[in-house]
Amino acid sequence: MILDDLLDLTEALAGAEQVETVLELVLESALNISRAEGGSIYTLDTLGQHLHRTASRYHGVVATAATGERVSIYGDDMMPNLQAPAALVVSTGTVINIADITSAVGYDFSRIEEDDRLCGTKTQSLVIIPMTVLRDRSIGILQLINPRNADGQTGAIRDEVLKQLKALSIHAGICIWNTRMHEENTRLKKQFDRYMKELPRQLTKDKAQPAPVKKQKPQGLVGDSPPIEKAINLIGKAANSDVPILVRGETGTGKEMMASFIHQSSDRSDQAFVVQNCAALPESLLESELFGHVKGAFTGAQTDKAGLAHEAHKGTLFLDEIGDMPLALQAKVLRLLQEGEVRRVGATKTEHVDVRIVGATNVNLEEKIAESEFRKDLFYRLNVFPISLPPLRERPSDIPKLIDHFLKKGAAKAGTTVPIVSADALDALLCWSYPGNVRELKNILDRARLMAEAGYPIQLEHLPLELTGPMNGSAAPMPSGIPEGDLKTIVGQYEALVIEAKMREAGWNKTNAARLLKVSRRTIIEKLNRYNITRPAGF
Repeated sequence: MILDDLLDLTEALAGAEQVETVLELVLESALNISRAEGGSIYTLDTLGQHLHRTASRYHGVVATAATGERVSIYGDDMMPNLQAPAALVVSTGTVINIADITSAVGYDFSRIEEDDRLCGTKTQSLVIIPMTVLRDRSIGILQLINPRNADGQTGAIRDEVLKQLKALSIHAGICIWNTRMHEENTRLKKQFDRYMKELPRQLTKDKAQPAPVKKQKPQGLVGDSPPIEKAINLIGKAANSDVPILVRGETGTGKEMMASFIHQSSDRSDQAFVVQNCAALPESLLESELFGHVKGAFTGAQTDKAGLAHEAHKGTLFLDEIGDMPLALQAKVLRLLQEGEVRRVGATKTEHVDVRIVGATNVNLEEKIAESEFRKDLFYRLNVFPISLPPLRERPSDIPKLIDHFLKKGAAKAGTTVPIVSADALDALLCWSYPGNVRELKNILDRARLMAEAGYPIQLEHLPLELTGPMNGSAAPMPSGIPEGDLKTIVGQYEALVIEAKMREAGWNKTNAARLLKVSRRTIIEKLNRYNITRPAGF
């Protein structure tokens, strides 16, 4: 059975060119083998500091889990947080197979409990398997909850099934690694081809070629990964209706761009698209801005003033950061949604407007409701058609396209040639987790383009420190003489110096230092503890 599953998976993965597709295929196979209620794949960022959930699939209660915060591998003391199951597995390469987490001792299951709260699940048994390549290089973990045996009972996975899952994880890790390498090689080839084309200095610019006709996408959107295509397809289904739409996503994922696309794709596209950030103004000003006011309503109200709701009549009103709107105003927005009525500040009569409401937020509205900071009735009225925008870490196949786009756009604006990106710098860009999403990537590239010398490639030192770690120049110097003592002591002193130097070179990232020294991460952790080598303050 496992052989058939692996053969089917291998055949499917052979045709998968994007990381997202690989992750979905791996998860589906893992759930079939383990009969688990749900599972997630977490991948390690380039500096080995955090795990990020890049794919999830659940049977029954929810289809996919909330993205959630990243999982820190290290504690405040810069040592691996081995009480956290995920950190333990990725740091040591061990497998966790717990029949009942309520009776397990020595673990911190707070992250699992938070997932249960957000997803409506109840984790009893937990299995976490490391995903490694190149013998012992961790690239992430496969996490399964509530696996079941042949009798349908929840508990720990039997040894033969665990062996199958380990084989699947190794297979999956290699496939994910190869897919990433394929994406990087494609990017490098494109850069090389462009570089060769631009070697002869052109006296005249090439005439612009007409762009091929493509299916409609938001203006300015770059990328065609499955998660972003899914969001666009959802917009296509709802754009021409009048139902409210709630766009959810982290900061920098392009919520306003998608809201504008919803408007442009609707039958209201020839009318106004009006934007208001609900967190940008105090409550009194925001109410006047949205609904208008009458003369004398407050000090400074010299004349009657129409609100943005009036301006958006027959069009679309986009309420950005609606999760930060004051409670009193939420009631008025609810009335606008339900009845199409607004009342200006200081007025005694209501007015009717015809507006389509699109809201957006980067906060957890369910948590706000639980804390009585957001109205439940407004949430259900807004959440008729929710659209979730994926963070950049969940659409890694789009990163090379975005790098090309931002470099070309920045160079065109500055009137310079498009810079090349070195292999080391490209590797760091492709592996970073981008907590600030697309906006962060654009800012990184704008800075790197300015830092690089004209006509020379963007190098690792042109990127922010958090992507690269300190440069080689900060490494500790080796001693010029042989110290006194017995051979074991002398060799130990040299070993400690070498390890500390390589740790500095790797930005105090244990995974990268292990790769530089060609040893396992476990060995690095053991040596650091043996020689009491700690990260200096300020690094």
